[in-house]
Amino acid sequence: METTDGLGASTSSIWTRPTIANARLAVEIFDGTSHFGIWQSEVLDALFQQGLDIAIDEKKPDDVQEKDWKAINRLACGTIRSCLSREQSQNKLHLKKRLFRFTYVPGTTMNDHITKFNQLVTDLLNMDETFKDEDLALMLLGSLPEEFEFLETTLLHGKSDISLSEVCVALYSYEQRKKDKQKNSIRDTEALVVRGRSYTRRKTQKGRSKSKSRLGKDECAFCHEKGHWKKNCPKLKNKGKAVVDACVAKHDTSDSELSLVASSSSFHSDEWILDSGCTYHMSPNREWFSDLVELNGGVVYMGNDNACKTVGIGSIQLKNQDGSTRVLTDVRYVPSLKKNLISLGALESKGSVVTMRDGVLKVTSGALVILKGIRKNNLYYYQGSTVIGAVAAASDNKELDSMQLWHMKLGHASEKSLKILAKQGLLKGAKACKLKFCEHCVLGKQKRVKFGTAIHNTKGILEYVHSDVWGPSKTPSLGGKHYFVTFVDDFSRRVWVYTMRTKDEVLGVFLKWKTMIENQTGKKIKRLRTDNGGEYKSDPFFDVCQEYGIVRHFTVRDTPQQNGVAERMNRTLLEKVRYMLSNTGLGKQFWAEAVTYAGHLVNRLPSSALERKTPMEVWSGKPATDYDSLHVFGSTAYYHVKESKLDPRAKKALFMGITSGVKGFRLWCLDTKKMICSRDVTFDESPTLKKVADEDIQTSDTPQQVECTPKQVEFEQVRICPVNKSNSPTTMEELEVEEVLTQEPLSTPEPVAVARPRREIRRPARFTDMVAYALPVVDDDIPVTYQEAMQSLESDKWKNAMDEEMQSLQKNNTWELAQLPKGKRAIGCKWVFAKKDGSPSKKDVHYKARLVAKGYAQKEGIDYNDVFSPVVKHSSIRILLALVAQLNLELAQLDVKIAFLHGELEEEIYMTQPEGYEDAGGKNWVCKLNKSLYGLKQSPR
Repeated sequence: METTDGLGASTSSIWTRPTIANARLAVEIFDGTSHFGIWQSEVLDALFQQGLDIAIDEKKPDDVQEKDWKAINRLACGTIRSCLSREQSQNKLHLKKRLFRFTYVPGTTMNDHITKFNQLVTDLLNMDETFKDEDLALMLLGSLPEEFEFLETTLLHGKSDISLSEVCVALYSYEQRKKDKQKNSIRDTEALVVRGRSYTRRKTQKGRSKSKSRLGKDECAFCHEKGHWKKNCPKLKNKGKAVVDACVAKHDTSDSELSLVASSSSFHSDEWILDSGCTYHMSPNREWFSDLVELNGGVVYMGNDNACKTVGIGSIQLKNQDGSTRVLTDVRYVPSLKKNLISLGALESKGSVVTMRDGVLKVTSGALVILKGIRKNNLYYYQGSTVIGAVAAASDNKELDSMQLWHMKLGHASEKSLKILAKQGLLKGAKACKLKFCEHCVLGKQKRVKFGTAIHNTKGILEYVHSDVWGPSKTPSLGGKHYFVTFVDDFSRRVWVYTMRTKDEVLGVFLKWKTMIENQTGKKIKRLRTDNGGEYKSDPFFDVCQEYGIVRHFTVRDTPQQNGVAERMNRTLLEKVRYMLSNTGLGKQFWAEAVTYAGHLVNRLPSSALERKTPMEVWSGKPATDYDSLHVFGSTAYYHVKESKLDPRAKKALFMGITSGVKGFRLWCLDTKKMICSRDVTFDESPTLKKVADEDIQTSDTPQQVECTPKQVEFEQVRICPVNKSNSPTTMEELEVEEVLTQEPLSTPEPVAVARPRREIRRPARFTDMVAYALPVVDDDIPVTYQEAMQSLESDKWKNAMDEEMQSLQKNNTWELAQLPKGKRAIGCKWVFAKKDGSPSKKDVHYKARLVAKGYAQKEGIDYNDVFSPVVKHSSIRILLALVAQLNLELAQLDVKIAFLHGELEEEIYMTQPEGYEDAGGKNWVCKLNKSLYGLKQSPR
């Protein structure tokens, strides 16, 4: 066929090609099972013969027109397709499928297995498919059966990469070792079989002279005497049943014995097996070790040549049934082991004697029985229990302390949030672990009902904003503030918090925040949701929203759940305020500083409403990384000062948060009672952790079971009714809060008008009667600790009350200072404060302070013998009142001061010195009590 398209004679050969049928005669049809490389060469030859080989090149020759070039490519493609079977038109995908499903065929040699694997890889490489050498190595390992699992573990252990050649060399070596081992095993088996045959012949030769002559010449292998063989040796028979049983067990190969060994992996891992076949004591239970040293490397081979890693060595304590304790030393910690093994060989090598008789195994040292085992299913199980060691507990406590510190740094964040931050590596030195019980979280977060939130399909920041006002606070802040307002962005859940003196400041704060946030983002606020409070429904507020085109959304009356996002945000902030103040013992006048820092913290905590992202990450598109600047609120801080050369270079203060716009920390100076900002600060957060640990120890010794209804405190919980759907968190930790951009300024409190409260005011529940010492929930402005009393605005009055109490105690000779005798322990004490109303005519308030001993730490039989009640019987009171009424008498009621202090103590009791009144010359001394004191078990006597 000649071309007529102007290609000339030079291109006429391209069109002179045999038929496809002739081409297929020269090329074998490829069906995916033959060698791809050979087929590829044959196809290239067929294309060359037809003059179509130029189609293999990527670029078109200059002397070929575009129309002819397309025709050549079509002919070349048709030729190639004619050499393929219909099933293999997608041969590349087929080969990749075969490679990924490639598995080892039982009975195949390792050389054949690797050759097939390499052939598949070569075929795909010829089709311009690329593979990483590490991926090929892992594919080859993945094609092996379970018996090669230990080899895979050995190859991958401690390595960051692996090559295909390493895997191939290891597989060839393993196959060769297995063949050599089988040859040795066959030789030993053949030798045993030959000896068995000769013995059988001798036994069946029934008195031939040849056998008798040989029997007389043969020597016993046991007693080395002639005339009998070892099996019939009388001395061997006298060794006892235990030896015979051991020999039978060693050589018996019945089906039942084999099935027991095969099922040994199903034994319980809390039992010990006394094994004569293991080299060392081994256990997979890490918590059993009383001490453990980590090992780098070490492998234990099982009976089926499976290898188990040894990661440690240590000691385990065992407790026998008679109560005695034994220590197993040099115990290997093997996590992948299925059972605990006690090596009889290791015990025997240390001088112990092992005896087995009548199903009982005893390990003795002289006349002392060390261990005892009982035979079950022809295996000996240790009779006793395991004493749980302290290695796991010590390791867990160390990790727990680090996590507990971050828990407090992040404002008592939830365990889930801490685990997410720890996995991201943002919390230095912390590992994800379960937190212990935190009393401050309970005090701050306790709520009645779990509420949900509504769903808003916002697509960007500032499209929907929630706002709410909280207050008034009965205790003014350091700057005289009584309210705070929050603005929450619905899309990112970022929140801004501003403190205010009065509610009518809301409009000014809103304009200030609006200007700042729109200038920073370049976006406009579109919708604002609030409740029906007067501060939001004033005419000026409506005018501002209409001027800037902000759509207003209000809640229905008595339906606060419609503003659930802002309401729960307030609850979140107040929860953090409560447990931060509880954790540090600070007074309630620090609530504004605490709520400011709470907004900064929650802004950096993950939220389930944001798919576990933080509000800052959603708002800015970048995750927050400033976690190193976070510290426990109220923790001790030392800031640098410039004084004279001999004066200290630092002063003590309390951490109050981070100042916005300034690279420094906000501190409350204890000396000047002022707020300062400094960047040269050293923090000491260990006392905070130690305080929490001490409280846990004291409460865990003798927990007080006092049932009382707590009085509703100032930072009440916000009531929010549940809704049907929720896509945001309902717990405090998951309701993420936003960064606070304003700080609480210090100023003198001024009288302010108290606006009508929005929330229902409930009457406080009365306290139930409590016997002996109890710590009730006190009034809002009554301090709970000595430090809180000294930092309150009424510190002078509380100081006078404590001085009066100490004078009464000293006048009554309640105690005398002495050194604590050896073997004795001193119970603690604390100050309890209260306010009592005066007479109706004077209407004055008395400040009371009582020193109370921590009687719950006393032990019966040591510190006291009997317990008394100070309550008069009701029948006695009734008789007295009846006599007064019948005889027309006058009844007067007296309050006897320090009534409890008149009782003489019969027991010898020591108490620590009262806080704030330690004797300068004997700080290490204690108080030896002479008379009763509030809180002691025997005080009511």
